[in-house]
Amino acid sequence: MFYVRSTAIALAVATTVGLLSASSRAEPVSVAVSLADLDLTTLAGERALRERVSGAVLTACGTRPSADITMEMVRRACIRNTSVTAEAHVDAVISGSRSLARADPMLTGTAH
Repeated sequence: MFYVRSTAIALAVATTVGLLSASSRAEPVSVAVSLADLDLTTLAGERALRERVSGAVLTACGTRPSADITMEMVRRACIRNTSVTAEAHVDAVISGSRSLARADPMLTGTAH
């Protein structure tokens, strides 16, 4: 399982860490999403990663609605756009992990 996880972590660092915020902050915001403890070849691991990324999107874009309508529109657009981008990265990381596991079942520690 170590090899699959290591590859997934490298991909995640290159992709999902770059969650950007279009909120009131002028500078981009990055939120790290750890997958060190996840087995992405399982549905439980996939679910856990998707939940973490959803939380990271809210952290980057803002969890509280703004009383200012313009800022609220920006926050919602940030959540929507960042979610789409992050989901594409998550899908790629999960697909890569599963492809590696299928190519060599011994990498995950179990034969499929």
